[in-house]
Amino acid sequence: MGFKENLKEAMYCKNITTAELATITNINSGTLSSYLKTNGSMPPADKALKIARALDVSIDFLVEGFNVKADNDEQKNIQIPIEVYKLACDLSSLSKDELNAIKCVLKVLERNQSK
Repeated sequence: MGFKENLKEAMYCKNITTAELATITNINSGTLSSYLKTNGSMPPADKALKIARALDVSIDFLVEGFNVKADNDEQKNIQIPIEVYKLACDLSSLSKDELNAIKCVLKVLERNQSK
């Protein structure tokens, strides 16, 4: 996936609109919209950095589709496929009971797979 798809995914995960991102980054909403179009352009580095910071993702994620931002040095080289990142975004909105139910299902699947 390219920059526009990764930007859309990061905006979706943060539940943020183009207008809100424009306000946070001080980048014109029309400029942001051009990055999201079918043949969208790639922003210059300074704007990409503002966007990445506002969405709490790395520039690498926006460009390559991997989230390599980490809280500590040991995790900085871990690459997370965008599908996993999207799943994590979806899971973050679930209740504790819903997450526990998913864990149970995963344990059953793991047990059945190892047989």
